[in-house]
Amino acid sequence: MNDTSKKNARIPNCKQVHDLVRSNLEKNDKNHRPQSQQSFSNTIENKANALSQQKQNHVQNVKSTAKPLLDCLKPEPLLTSKPYEKSISQRRRRIKRLDYENHNRSDNDIVNNSNLSPEKAEIDRSTIDIREPTPEHLLALKKAFHKVLTESSLSDNSLRQREVIFTKLHKLITNARSGSQINLYGSVYFECCLEKRSVMNIDIRFKTTSQYDALKEILDIIKTSDLCKDAAIDTDHKPSCINLITNEPNMRVKITSGYNRGLNLSKLIRIYIKFDERVIKLLRLFRVLSKTCDIDKADVGTLHPVVYHIMVIHFLQQVDQPVLPCLHEYAYGINNVPVTLNENHYPEFFKVCEKYSREWKSKNTTTVEMLFLQLLSYYVKTFSAKQFVVSIQTRMPVMKIDKNWRSRKLLVE
Repeated sequence: MNDTSKKNARIPNCKQVHDLVRSNLEKNDKNHRPQSQQSFSNTIENKANALSQQKQNHVQNVKSTAKPLLDCLKPEPLLTSKPYEKSISQRRRRIKRLDYENHNRSDNDIVNNSNLSPEKAEIDRSTIDIREPTPEHLLALKKAFHKVLTESSLSDNSLRQREVIFTKLHKLITNARSGSQINLYGSVYFECCLEKRSVMNIDIRFKTTSQYDALKEILDIIKTSDLCKDAAIDTDHKPSCINLITNEPNMRVKITSGYNRGLNLSKLIRIYIKFDERVIKLLRLFRVLSKTCDIDKADVGTLHPVVYHIMVIHFLQQVDQPVLPCLHEYAYGINNVPVTLNENHYPEFFKVCEKYSREWKSKNTTTVEMLFLQLLSYYVKTFSAKQFVVSIQTRMPVMKIDKNWRSRKLLVE
Protein backbone atom coordinates (compact mmCIF):
# COMPACT_ATOMS: atom_id res chain seq x y z
CA MET A 1 0.00 0.00 0.00
CA ASN A 2 2.71 2.36 0.90
CA ASP A 3 4.48 1.74 -2.40
CA THR A 4 1.31 2.28 -4.33
CA SER A 5 0.58 5.57 -2.59
CA LYS A 6 4.08 6.78 -3.25
CA LYS A 7 3.76 6.01 -6.99
CA ASN A 8 0.43 7.82 -7.16
CA ALA A 9 1.93 10.84 -5.43
CA ARG A 10 4.50 11.17 -8.21
CA ILE A 11 1.84 11.26 -10.93
CA PRO A 12 0.68 14.92 -11.44
CA ASN A 13 -2.92 15.89 -11.90
CA CYS A 14 -3.64 16.34 -15.64
CA LYS A 15 -6.08 19.15 -15.02
CA GLN A 16 -3.53 21.10 -13.00
CA VAL A 17 -0.92 20.65 -15.71
CA HIS A 18 -3.37 21.83 -18.38
CA ASP A 19 -4.27 24.90 -16.32
CA LEU A 20 -0.60 25.67 -15.74
CA VAL A 21 0.23 25.49 -19.43
CA ARG A 22 -2.76 27.61 -20.31
CA SER A 23 -1.82 30.28 -17.80
CA ASN A 24 1.73 30.36 -19.12
CA LEU A 25 0.48 30.75 -22.68
CA GLU A 26 -1.69 33.68 -21.65
CA LYS A 27 1.26 35.30 -19.91
CA ASN A 28 3.39 34.79 -22.99
CA ASP A 29 0.70 36.37 -25.15
CA LYS A 30 0.53 39.36 -22.86
CA ASN A 31 4.26 39.77 -22.37
CA HIS A 32 5.73 38.90 -25.78
CA ARG A 33 3.21 39.61 -28.54
CA PRO A 34 2.65 43.30 -27.81
CA GLN A 35 6.39 43.80 -27.58
CA SER A 36 7.02 42.16 -30.97
CA GLN A 37 4.24 44.19 -32.60
CA GLN A 38 5.55 47.36 -31.01
CA SER A 39 9.10 46.64 -32.11
CA PHE A 40 7.89 45.86 -35.66
CA SER A 41 5.91 49.11 -35.84
CA ASN A 42 8.89 50.99 -34.43
CA THR A 43 11.09 49.48 -37.13
CA ILE A 44 8.72 50.60 -39.89
CA GLU A 45 8.48 54.07 -38.40
CA ASN A 46 12.25 54.34 -38.11
CA LYS A 47 12.69 53.30 -41.74
CA ALA A 48 10.07 55.83 -42.87
CA ASN A 49 11.78 58.57 -40.86
CA ALA A 50 15.14 57.60 -42.34
CA LEU A 51 13.77 57.71 -45.88
CA SER A 52 12.10 61.08 -45.35
CA GLN A 53 15.29 62.45 -43.80
CA GLN A 54 17.27 61.12 -46.74
CA LYS A 55 14.88 62.80 -49.20
CA GLN A 56 15.12 66.09 -47.30
CA ASN A 57 18.90 65.91 -47.33
CA HIS A 58 18.86 65.14 -51.06
CA VAL A 59 16.58 68.08 -51.83
CA GLN A 60 18.75 70.37 -49.69
CA ASN A 61 21.85 69.16 -51.48
CA VAL A 62 20.23 69.78 -54.87
CA LYS A 63 19.07 73.22 -53.82
CA SER A 64 22.49 74.06 -52.42
CA THR A 65 24.06 73.36 -55.84
CA ALA A 66 22.10 76.25 -57.41
CA LYS A 67 24.91 78.79 -57.03
CA PRO A 68 25.62 82.09 -58.76
CA LEU A 69 27.21 81.77 -62.18
CA LEU A 70 30.69 82.83 -61.13
CA ASP A 71 30.66 80.47 -58.13
CA CYS A 72 29.76 77.62 -60.46
CA LEU A 73 32.70 78.46 -62.68
CA LYS A 74 35.32 78.33 -59.89
CA PRO A 75 35.80 74.56 -59.62
CA GLU A 76 35.37 73.97 -63.34
CA PRO A 77 35.60 76.94 -65.76
CA LEU A 78 32.86 77.37 -68.33
CA LEU A 79 35.16 77.03 -71.31
CA THR A 80 36.56 73.66 -70.14
CA SER A 81 33.48 72.20 -68.46
CA LYS A 82 31.98 68.91 -69.58
CA PRO A 83 28.86 69.04 -71.78
CA TYR A 84 25.57 68.68 -69.95
CA GLU A 85 24.24 65.12 -69.94
CA LYS A 86 20.54 64.44 -69.56
CA SER A 87 19.37 62.35 -66.66
CA ILE A 88 18.03 58.84 -67.19
CA SER A 89 14.45 60.00 -66.64
CA GLN A 90 14.85 62.68 -69.33
CA ARG A 91 16.32 60.23 -71.81
CA ARG A 92 13.53 57.73 -71.20
CA ARG A 93 10.80 60.34 -71.50
CA ARG A 94 9.10 60.08 -74.87
CA ILE A 95 9.03 63.20 -77.01
CA LYS A 96 5.47 64.35 -77.56
CA ARG A 97 4.41 65.64 -80.91
CA LEU A 98 4.25 69.42 -80.99
CA ASP A 99 0.76 70.88 -81.20
CA TYR A 100 1.26 74.15 -83.07
CA GLU A 101 -2.27 75.43 -82.43
CA ASN A 102 -2.51 74.81 -78.68
CA HIS A 103 1.17 75.12 -77.87
CA ASN A 104 2.25 76.88 -74.71
CA ARG A 105 5.93 77.56 -74.28
CA SER A 106 5.87 77.04 -70.51
CA ASP A 107 4.65 73.45 -70.98
CA ASN A 108 8.08 72.50 -72.30
CA ASP A 109 9.92 74.17 -69.46
CA ILE A 110 10.57 71.66 -66.68
CA VAL A 111 11.16 74.41 -64.15
CA ASN A 112 7.72 75.98 -64.67
CA ASN A 113 5.76 72.73 -65.07
CA SER A 114 3.26 72.50 -62.20
CA ASN A 115 2.60 68.81 -62.89
CA LEU A 116 5.99 67.91 -61.50
CA SER A 117 6.71 67.77 -57.80
CA PRO A 118 9.26 70.25 -56.37
CA GLU A 119 11.77 67.46 -55.91
CA LYS A 120 11.36 66.30 -59.53
CA ALA A 121 11.70 69.82 -60.85
CA GLU A 122 14.87 70.40 -58.86
CA ILE A 123 16.50 67.12 -59.86
CA ASP A 124 15.70 67.19 -63.60
CA ARG A 125 16.41 70.88 -64.14
CA SER A 126 19.18 71.49 -66.67
CA THR A 127 19.69 75.25 -66.24
CA ILE A 128 21.68 77.08 -63.60
CA ASP A 129 20.03 79.57 -61.28
CA ILE A 130 21.71 82.91 -62.00
CA ARG A 131 21.09 85.66 -59.51
CA GLU A 132 21.69 89.32 -60.23
CA PRO A 133 25.48 89.68 -60.54
CA THR A 134 27.21 92.02 -58.13
CA PRO A 135 29.64 94.75 -59.24
CA GLU A 136 32.46 92.41 -58.20
CA HIS A 137 31.09 89.70 -60.51
CA LEU A 138 30.86 92.11 -63.44
CA LEU A 139 34.37 93.41 -62.79
CA ALA A 140 35.72 89.85 -62.82
CA LEU A 141 33.86 89.16 -66.08
CA LYS A 142 35.22 92.35 -67.61
CA LYS A 143 38.80 91.30 -66.89
CA ALA A 144 38.17 87.76 -68.13
CA PHE A 145 36.50 88.97 -71.34
CA HIS A 146 39.34 91.40 -72.02
CA LYS A 147 41.86 88.58 -71.68
CA VAL A 148 39.84 86.26 -73.92
CA LEU A 149 39.41 88.88 -76.64
CA THR A 150 43.08 89.83 -76.53
CA GLU A 151 44.27 86.24 -76.88
CA SER A 152 41.74 84.95 -79.41
CA SER A 153 40.92 87.87 -81.71
CA LEU A 154 42.92 88.54 -84.84
CA SER A 155 45.98 90.67 -84.15
CA ASP A 156 47.00 93.72 -86.16
CA ASN A 157 49.93 91.79 -87.60
CA SER A 158 47.64 89.00 -88.80
CA LEU A 159 45.32 91.53 -90.40
CA ARG A 160 48.23 93.11 -92.28
CA GLN A 161 49.33 89.68 -93.51
CA ARG A 162 45.85 89.03 -94.86
CA GLU A 163 45.86 92.40 -96.59
CA VAL A 164 49.12 91.44 -98.30
CA ILE A 165 47.66 88.12 -99.46
CA PHE A 166 44.52 89.80 -100.78
CA THR A 167 46.62 92.36 -102.65
CA LYS A 168 48.77 89.64 -104.28
CA LEU A 169 45.74 87.60 -105.30
CA HIS A 170 43.96 90.70 -106.62
CA LYS A 171 46.97 91.61 -108.74
CA LEU A 172 47.36 88.05 -110.02
CA ILE A 173 43.72 87.73 -111.14
CA THR A 174 43.36 91.21 -112.65
CA ASN A 175 46.53 90.74 -114.71
CA ALA A 176 45.13 87.51 -116.13
CA ARG A 177 41.54 88.68 -116.55
CA SER A 178 40.80 92.37 -116.81
CA GLY A 179 37.43 93.56 -115.58
CA SER A 180 37.09 90.83 -112.95
CA GLN A 181 35.43 91.63 -109.60
CA ILE A 182 37.32 90.56 -106.47
CA ASN A 183 35.66 91.08 -103.08
CA LEU A 184 36.53 90.11 -99.53
CA TYR A 185 33.69 88.85 -97.32
CA GLY A 186 33.15 86.79 -94.18
CA SER A 187 34.54 87.25 -90.67
CA VAL A 188 37.78 88.88 -91.88
CA TYR A 189 35.72 91.50 -93.71
CA PHE A 190 33.81 92.62 -90.59
CA GLU A 191 36.81 91.97 -88.27
CA CYS A 192 35.28 89.20 -86.22
CA CYS A 193 37.51 86.24 -87.07
CA LEU A 194 39.66 84.36 -84.57
CA GLU A 195 43.43 84.16 -84.53
CA LYS A 196 43.54 80.37 -84.84
CA ARG A 197 42.14 78.56 -87.88
CA SER A 198 40.68 81.68 -89.44
CA VAL A 199 39.84 81.48 -93.13
CA MET A 200 39.89 84.27 -95.68
CA ASN A 201 36.77 84.30 -97.85
CA ILE A 202 37.24 85.88 -101.27
CA ASP A 203 34.71 86.03 -104.09
CA ILE A 204 35.91 86.37 -107.69
CA ARG A 205 33.61 86.66 -110.66
CA PHE A 206 34.17 87.07 -114.38
CA LYS A 207 31.75 88.64 -116.81
CA THR A 208 29.84 86.20 -119.02
CA THR A 209 31.32 83.17 -117.27
CA SER A 210 29.42 80.58 -115.27
CA GLN A 211 30.28 79.84 -111.67
CA TYR A 212 32.01 76.49 -112.13
CA ASP A 213 33.85 77.57 -115.30
CA ALA A 214 35.09 80.63 -113.44
CA LEU A 215 36.42 78.45 -110.60
CA LYS A 216 38.30 76.22 -113.07
CA GLU A 217 39.86 79.24 -114.75
CA ILE A 218 40.81 80.77 -111.39
CA LEU A 219 42.41 77.48 -110.34
CA ASP A 220 44.51 77.38 -113.52
CA ILE A 221 45.68 80.95 -112.93
CA ILE A 222 46.64 80.24 -109.32
CA LYS A 223 48.55 77.04 -110.16
CA THR A 224 50.77 78.91 -112.61
CA SER A 225 51.98 81.17 -109.77
CA ASP A 226 53.93 80.57 -106.58
CA LEU A 227 51.20 82.09 -104.43
CA CYS A 228 49.91 78.90 -102.85
CA LYS A 229 50.02 75.13 -102.58
CA ASP A 230 47.45 72.34 -102.44
CA ALA A 231 44.78 74.29 -104.35
CA ALA A 232 41.71 72.27 -105.36
CA ILE A 233 38.03 72.73 -106.14
CA ASP A 234 35.61 71.46 -103.50
CA THR A 235 32.29 70.61 -105.15
CA ASP A 236 30.83 69.13 -101.95
CA HIS A 237 30.86 72.54 -100.31
CA LYS A 238 27.83 74.78 -100.89
CA PRO A 239 28.56 76.87 -102.84
CA SER A 240 31.44 75.25 -104.69
CA CYS A 241 34.77 76.81 -103.82
CA ILE A 242 38.55 76.58 -104.15
CA ASN A 243 40.45 75.68 -100.98
CA LEU A 244 44.12 76.63 -100.81
CA ILE A 245 46.95 77.43 -98.40
CA THR A 246 49.20 80.36 -99.27
CA ASN A 247 52.99 80.37 -99.06
CA GLU A 248 54.72 82.72 -96.65
CA PRO A 249 52.67 83.28 -94.62
CA ASN A 250 50.60 80.12 -94.44
CA MET A 251 46.98 81.22 -94.61
CA ARG A 252 43.84 79.27 -95.45
CA VAL A 253 41.85 80.88 -98.26
CA LYS A 254 38.45 79.93 -99.65
CA ILE A 255 37.56 81.33 -103.08
CA THR A 256 34.00 81.38 -104.41
CA SER A 257 32.49 82.82 -107.56
CA GLY A 258 29.24 84.79 -107.61
CA TYR A 259 28.32 84.10 -103.96
CA ASN A 260 25.98 87.10 -103.58
CA ARG A 261 24.35 85.85 -100.39
CA GLY A 262 27.65 85.77 -98.51
CA LEU A 263 28.66 89.19 -99.83
CA ASN A 264 25.38 90.88 -98.89
CA LEU A 265 25.19 89.30 -95.44
CA SER A 266 28.77 90.34 -94.65
CA LYS A 267 28.00 93.93 -95.64
CA LEU A 268 24.88 93.91 -93.47
CA ILE A 269 26.76 92.63 -90.40
CA ARG A 270 29.47 95.24 -90.93
CA ILE A 271 26.83 97.99 -90.97
CA TYR A 272 25.26 96.70 -87.75
CA ILE A 273 28.68 96.80 -86.07
CA LYS A 274 28.89 100.54 -86.81
CA PHE A 275 25.82 101.30 -84.68
CA ASP A 276 27.39 100.52 -81.31
CA GLU A 277 30.91 99.67 -80.12
CA ARG A 278 29.56 96.89 -77.87
CA VAL A 279 28.35 94.87 -80.86
CA ILE A 280 31.78 93.77 -82.10
CA LYS A 281 32.80 92.64 -78.60
CA LEU A 282 29.67 90.54 -78.16
CA LEU A 283 30.07 89.02 -81.62
CA ARG A 284 33.64 88.00 -80.82
CA LEU A 285 32.77 86.63 -77.36
CA PHE A 286 29.92 84.49 -78.68
CA ARG A 287 32.17 83.34 -81.52
CA VAL A 288 34.86 82.28 -79.02
CA LEU A 289 32.25 80.36 -77.02
CA SER A 290 31.03 78.47 -80.09
CA LYS A 291 34.60 77.65 -81.14
CA THR A 292 35.53 76.44 -77.65
CA CYS A 293 32.42 74.23 -77.47
CA ASP A 294 33.17 72.91 -80.99
CA ILE A 295 29.69 73.74 -82.30
CA ASP A 296 30.68 75.92 -85.26
CA LYS A 297 31.26 73.31 -87.97
CA ALA A 298 28.41 73.13 -90.45
CA ASP A 299 30.06 70.26 -92.36
CA VAL A 300 29.65 67.94 -89.34
CA GLY A 301 26.10 68.97 -88.46
CA THR A 302 26.52 71.95 -86.15
CA LEU A 303 25.85 75.61 -86.97
CA HIS A 304 27.75 77.78 -89.42
CA PRO A 305 29.86 80.45 -87.67
CA VAL A 306 27.85 83.29 -89.21
CA VAL A 307 24.71 81.95 -87.49
CA TYR A 308 26.13 82.97 -84.12
CA HIS A 309 26.61 86.53 -85.38
CA ILE A 310 22.97 86.65 -86.47
CA MET A 311 21.86 85.28 -83.09
CA VAL A 312 23.69 88.11 -81.30
CA ILE A 313 22.20 90.78 -83.56
CA HIS A 314 18.71 89.31 -83.09
CA PHE A 315 19.10 89.41 -79.31
CA LEU A 316 20.33 93.02 -79.33
CA GLN A 317 17.22 93.96 -81.32
CA GLN A 318 14.85 92.22 -78.89
CA VAL A 319 16.05 93.62 -75.54
CA ASP A 320 14.10 96.35 -73.80
CA GLN A 321 15.59 99.56 -75.17
CA PRO A 322 17.18 97.87 -78.18
CA VAL A 323 20.91 98.13 -78.72
CA LEU A 324 20.40 97.70 -82.47
CA PRO A 325 17.53 98.70 -84.76
CA CYS A 326 15.92 96.51 -87.41
CA LEU A 327 17.22 97.94 -90.66
CA HIS A 328 14.65 96.15 -92.81
CA GLU A 329 11.84 97.66 -90.74
CA TYR A 330 13.40 101.10 -91.11
CA ALA A 331 13.89 100.82 -94.87
CA TYR A 332 10.66 99.06 -95.89
CA GLY A 333 8.22 99.58 -93.01
CA ILE A 334 7.07 97.26 -90.25
CA ASN A 335 4.10 95.99 -92.29
CA ASN A 336 6.29 94.86 -95.21
CA VAL A 337 8.80 92.66 -93.39
CA PRO A 338 10.12 89.99 -93.54
CA VAL A 339 10.99 90.80 -97.12
CA THR A 340 13.08 89.04 -99.77
CA LEU A 341 15.34 91.49 -101.59
CA ASN A 342 16.48 91.19 -105.18
CA GLU A 343 20.08 91.84 -106.12
CA ASN A 344 19.22 95.23 -107.60
CA HIS A 345 17.63 96.30 -104.28
CA TYR A 346 20.76 95.87 -102.14
CA PRO A 347 22.81 98.92 -103.28
CA GLU A 348 20.06 101.37 -102.33
CA PHE A 349 19.28 99.42 -99.15
CA PHE A 350 22.90 99.54 -97.97
CA LYS A 351 23.11 103.24 -98.82
CA VAL A 352 20.09 104.00 -96.62
CA CYS A 353 21.45 101.82 -93.79
CA GLU A 354 24.89 103.46 -93.86
CA LYS A 355 23.29 106.86 -93.43
CA TYR A 356 21.03 105.58 -90.64
CA SER A 357 24.02 104.17 -88.73
CA ARG A 358 25.32 107.72 -88.27
CA GLU A 359 21.98 109.02 -86.99
CA TRP A 360 20.51 106.31 -84.73
CA LYS A 361 21.74 106.03 -81.15
CA SER A 362 20.67 103.46 -78.57
CA LYS A 363 19.36 104.50 -75.15
CA ASN A 364 20.52 101.21 -73.66
CA THR A 365 23.57 101.67 -71.42
CA THR A 366 23.99 98.06 -70.23
CA THR A 367 27.58 96.86 -70.03
CA VAL A 368 29.03 94.21 -72.31
CA GLU A 369 29.34 91.80 -69.39
CA MET A 370 25.67 92.07 -68.44
CA LEU A 371 24.55 91.89 -72.07
CA PHE A 372 26.51 88.68 -72.55
CA LEU A 373 24.81 87.08 -69.53
CA GLN A 374 21.43 88.26 -70.82
CA LEU A 375 22.28 86.81 -74.24
CA LEU A 376 22.86 83.35 -72.76
CA SER A 377 19.72 83.59 -70.63
CA TYR A 378 17.64 84.70 -73.63
CA TYR A 379 18.41 81.61 -75.72
CA VAL A 380 18.26 79.21 -72.75
CA LYS A 381 15.04 80.37 -71.06
CA THR A 382 13.16 82.87 -73.24
CA PHE A 383 13.52 82.04 -76.92
CA SER A 384 11.56 78.98 -78.12
CA ALA A 385 13.35 77.38 -81.06
CA LYS A 386 10.34 75.09 -81.61
CA GLN A 387 8.02 78.01 -82.32
CA PHE A 388 10.03 80.96 -83.60
CA VAL A 389 12.64 81.83 -86.21
CA VAL A 390 15.76 83.85 -85.43
CA SER A 391 15.12 86.86 -87.66
CA ILE A 392 16.97 90.18 -87.80
CA GLN A 393 14.46 91.79 -90.17
CA THR A 394 11.83 92.64 -87.55
CA ARG A 395 11.23 92.77 -83.81
CA MET A 396 7.89 91.08 -84.33
CA PRO A 397 7.87 87.30 -83.74
CA VAL A 398 8.38 85.25 -86.89
CA MET A 399 6.56 81.93 -86.42
CA LYS A 400 7.66 78.69 -88.03
CA ILE A 401 4.04 77.72 -88.57
CA ASP A 402 3.47 80.86 -90.67
CA LYS A 403 6.24 79.77 -93.03
CA ASN A 404 5.14 76.12 -93.01
CA TRP A 405 8.40 75.08 -91.38
CA ARG A 406 7.91 71.99 -89.21
CA SER A 407 11.51 71.44 -88.18
CA ARG A 408 12.30 71.41 -84.45
CA LYS A 409 15.82 72.69 -85.11
CA LEU A 410 17.02 76.26 -84.73
CA LEU A 411 16.18 78.21 -87.89
CA VAL A 412 17.76 81.51 -88.88
CA GLU A 413 16.40 83.97 -91.43
